[in-house]
Amino acid sequence: MKVLIVDDNQDITDLLSKFLDAKGFENVVTNDPQDGLRQIKEGHYDMVLLDISMPEISGIDIIQNLEQDNLLKNQKIVIFSATAFTTKEIDQLITKQGIHSCLKKPIALNKLLATITH
Repeated sequence: MKVLIVDDNQDITDLLSKFLDAKGFENVVTNDPQDGLRQIKEGHYDMVLLDISMPEISGIDIIQNLEQDNLLKNQKIVIFSATAFTTKEIDQLITKQGIHSCLKKPIALNKLLATITH
């Protein structure tokens, strides 16, 4: 399984990458949301871990861009953020075809593993 991790926080991406490596998952990391969008469009990933709250281009912007290009439905995206989302906001995102689930930071690694393998 090949996983793309898109988060502006390098400490988080380093932790997630090491964890996924240890569990035998191939993974690619980017701390630049614009690069993340490009990689989602050009690459083939079994799953994308996407931070919602990033400067300049947010995860929401990336999702909207993928929707506009009719590419969202082909994805398996797990969104995560430290900011508080309402249940309604989460439900609206999760109902979009291509959005797999939502995890809140700090991410429990056992929950992340269960989400990836589900």
